[in-house]
Amino acid sequence: MRLAPLFRIAWRHLGHSPIRTALSVTGVAIGGCFMILLSALMAGFESKFVDETVESSPHVTVLDEFRDPPDEFAGWLSERSGGVVAVESAHPRERVYRIKKPWETLAAIEARPGVASAALNVVGTSILNFGNREVGAALVGIDPEAQDRVVATDTYMIEGRLSDLHSASGAIVLGSGLAERLGVRRGDTIGAALGGEGGTRALRVVGVFKTGVVPVDGVRAYTLVGLSQQLLGLGRDVNRIVVRLDDHTQAREVAADLEATVGYRTESWQEQNENFLALFNIQTVITYVVTSGITIVAAFGILNVLIMLVLEKLPEIAMLKSMGFTAADVTVTFLIEGLAIGALGVLFGSIGGYWLQQALAAVPIPMKGLIEIEHLIFVDSPRIYGVAAAVSFGSTIFAACLPALRAGRLDPVVTLRGRA
Repeated sequence: MRLAPLFRIAWRHLGHSPIRTALSVTGVAIGGCFMILLSALMAGFESKFVDETVESSPHVTVLDEFRDPPDEFAGWLSERSGGVVAVESAHPRERVYRIKKPWETLAAIEARPGVASAALNVVGTSILNFGNREVGAALVGIDPEAQDRVVATDTYMIEGRLSDLHSASGAIVLGSGLAERLGVRRGDTIGAALGGEGGTRALRVVGVFKTGVVPVDGVRAYTLVGLSQQLLGLGRDVNRIVVRLDDHTQAREVAADLEATVGYRTESWQEQNENFLALFNIQTVITYVVTSGITIVAAFGILNVLIMLVLEKLPEIAMLKSMGFTAADVTVTFLIEGLAIGALGVLFGSIGGYWLQQALAAVPIPMKGLIEIEHLIFVDSPRIYGVAAAVSFGSTIFAACLPALRAGRLDPVVTLRGRA
């Protein structure tokens, strides 16, 4: 098989109708361009959410409960009755949940390889009020120095510092969304409901933080451990241990190992945000389905163009075969034409996708959803370009196969006789 003359013939075919060729290339380019654009956009949002979540929340959290708590009443009754009694809708016994021997547990966690730091927390919900406004808050009692080693909250402070919690006996640091809902700023005094005792406690706002993760900024508030224990009615108990790892991607494995070691339910940041991460996966699938549909439509356009080209070139195909070109030569010629259209479409689609990202990223588009951003975020990853190129190129070659095979099977004698 002589490839050089086949390339020359394919080039002449494509150049014979430049408008038709340009439209085919444009169809492939548009499909590839939008696949790159939407994939980069979805990846950008996911990357931003993961980065902010990893930096603003602990990598691993040890809870004050067990993953599969036993039904104590059902177990007791079954034991007394020889295992022949079933219990339904039994109310669990009320108890104060806490982590027993928290300092010993904390030391065991910090001794594990891969753990960078850990801190004790007191976590619960409280009603904060300012004037006639009341907002529910996720109250987190912390030691500021230990907490900042686990979650670098000081980098997100827009008013005050985390260490300012030591400046007053009743100090609190609010998330920006929570402060906005209450309508308070640093220096204002708010009220917090006391758990189990009734009444309220006056607290002074000494700082405001903003992570950019709306579910965090909208509900979280920090106080000192002792104050949180008082507000939540927990006595001297703690109910969380938060952990920072050397490598956040190992959070699932470390969480499983720590759970086996300490016995308490231990969750990685991936498990705590599983619903959000699943949402990103669904968006990615939808993106590829939609953009692949665009590429498939472009492939049908190429199929139509090459079929019309085969019909137009019937006498030329017959002449080529009568001159000694084989069926394989003719098939390869039309495959080369499809290959050229696909390659040009991928090239222009990649260039268009890149510059469209740059243009849209420069446009201020403030949005507030799972994360708060001022511009669209794109991930300019080679993998995204590779997937788009593979889909565009593959669909183009697939569309070129049918007319190429048809051209190769044409009988030159019948063709020339029909044209005589």
